[in-house]
Parts: sequence; C-alpha cells; structure tokens
Amino acid sequence: MEDYQSAFLQRHQDQEILCDSQRKIAAMHLGGVAIECLLKSIIITYHDIEEWKTTSNNPGHTITNPGHDLQKALKHQLMC
Repeated sequence: MEDYQSAFLQRHQDQEILCDSQRKIAAMHLGGVAIECLLKSIIITYHDIEEWKTTSNNPGHTITNPGHDLQKALKHQLMC
C-alpha cells in the first residue's frame, strides 16, 4: 500500500512553497492533491486495511480506492 501520510506531508510542503511564491493556481491544485492523500491515509488507518478492494482482488472488505473522487472518499469515512 502506498504511504499516503508521507505523500500528504510532502504535497502539503510543496503547496506551501508554491503559495509563498505567488503561484496560487498551482498551489490550489496541489492543495487538492494533498487533501486527497490525507483522506486516503485516514481511510486506510481508520479501517485498518492493507490494500484496496479491486475487481480482481478481494481482501475481505468492501473499501475501494476512491481515486480523485472526494465525495466517494468522504462516503467511506461516513460509513464508519
């Protein structure tokens, strides 16, 4: 499984650098990526999963990678 917590921290740091450099559009985009990584980190930690469910992989739970879909990621958290 990817390390979404580390990815979040790195993207957040990158986002702050872009923001401080007045690169606001890029900073907003990277901020969205940072949020996506944080949500995925929360999902896998809260549900204690080691891998996402896919069409070819059934690890014993029903949680699939929400991809870039913020609403789908939030829905995973609300199912808790």
